[in-house]
Amino acid sequence: MFNGVKRMVTMLLIGLLGAASPLLAGSLERISRDTHWSGEVTLSGPLQVDKGACLTIAAGSTVRAELPNSKLLVLGKLVVAGSAQQPVRFETVSGWEGIEFIEAEQGSTIRYAHFNSAQHAVSMIATGPRIAESEFRNCKIALRLLREASPLVENNRFVANEIGIDNEMRSSPTIRGNRFEKHSVSAVVASNSARGLIENNRFENNKQGVGIVQPYPDPLRGNRFIGNEIGLYCSQTKNSPLIEKNLFKKNGKGVVNYSFAYPTVVNNRFFDNDEAIRNDQFGSAVVAHNLIRGSKTAIYLNRKSNAQIEKNLISGNELALFVDYSSYPQVRNNHFLDNSMGVKLGIYQSADWEKRSGSKRLVQEQASARNSRNPLLAQAPEQFNDYVDVSGNWWGAQNAALEKAGPDVNLPMFYDRRDKPTVSYPGFGKGDYALDVIRYAPWLKQPVKGVGP
Repeated sequence: MFNGVKRMVTMLLIGLLGAASPLLAGSLERISRDTHWSGEVTLSGPLQVDKGACLTIAAGSTVRAELPNSKLLVLGKLVVAGSAQQPVRFETVSGWEGIEFIEAEQGSTIRYAHFNSAQHAVSMIATGPRIAESEFRNCKIALRLLREASPLVENNRFVANEIGIDNEMRSSPTIRGNRFEKHSVSAVVASNSARGLIENNRFENNKQGVGIVQPYPDPLRGNRFIGNEIGLYCSQTKNSPLIEKNLFKKNGKGVVNYSFAYPTVVNNRFFDNDEAIRNDQFGSAVVAHNLIRGSKTAIYLNRKSNAQIEKNLISGNELALFVDYSSYPQVRNNHFLDNSMGVKLGIYQSADWEKRSGSKRLVQEQASARNSRNPLLAQAPEQFNDYVDVSGNWWGAQNAALEKAGPDVNLPMFYDRRDKPTVSYPGFGKGDYALDVIRYAPWLKQPVKGVGP
């Protein structure tokens, strides 16, 4: 044993490491001078690269960890110099604690490295390495950004991890050009004042592509979300993030805006999703200049979600717009074309019930019962109309039916009070309540310029 490392083929040391002594597994050993590894190297315990030292791992090397805590701590610099033909392989025991950058010196890079079955393959605090062209498989967390980390993460492949990138505590990575597949929790999660550009990545067949649970000032741009249960989930993000020029295809839900999330969703393309955009529990996005086609439901609004929906091309969906539970969107200058149904109100869309019984009190009582102190609940609306206004839109071939019927007729393209006059809510109010009505007149007589992406 030499400083916690067994030499299996070759290990070339540039400089001296100081005196070596056998240590029990799990004891910390240190590299204090520039060091070069090649061939096969085994870590038998934790090893630290000190400040002022650089550890370089040559292309084609294999690093084995005998124990979960046989981790590599980096305070100095680490250069993993794999190549496409000769990647560096980290062949480790399940639950390996990985590489940890702790306020490390600038200039570290990990290129063409393969990680498998780590607890967390790479973790970092206040460090910004470049991680590129590498592969992370079957890890609990592939990249863990614990605090104020700013890595450049580009052109990597993340497969079948629980979480691909966990972005926390004022970290600000650039996540660009990566491929994320089959994550069982989420490919990327961000919370606790984290930020960072998420651009030109591919998220495919994940339980969740990206999950953001806080305000997020940087954009998500040019990504492809394909076949995920949820493409992008936003919660309590307030007026963020900017979601632009992405593709959402064949997801269960493309974008979910939940609990006081008001992102701007602009210039995206949605194809063949079960729900393209879902707004729930005060999730009120700005939805503009998108193309939404082939969805079971194009836009779903529930529980006081007052989205602003303008200049979208909403075409060929089973249902263009679903509105329920006291949601009152602003819907103007859109093209609704060839949808099986235009607008449907759910059975809880009743201003009559809100005025006579009121949900704000019920929500606050429920929050109090679960010890929630979310100050945003005080912003819940208290004034309600008894109609959902979708006037000022272009309905294409269905305009002829509107012209023939006039402004206040029960049409097959709408489902509202004319179809179900009253509703009742046992336990949440006495008697029957009137369902809201859809106000569709006046409609546009001709298409709008500049609709869609």
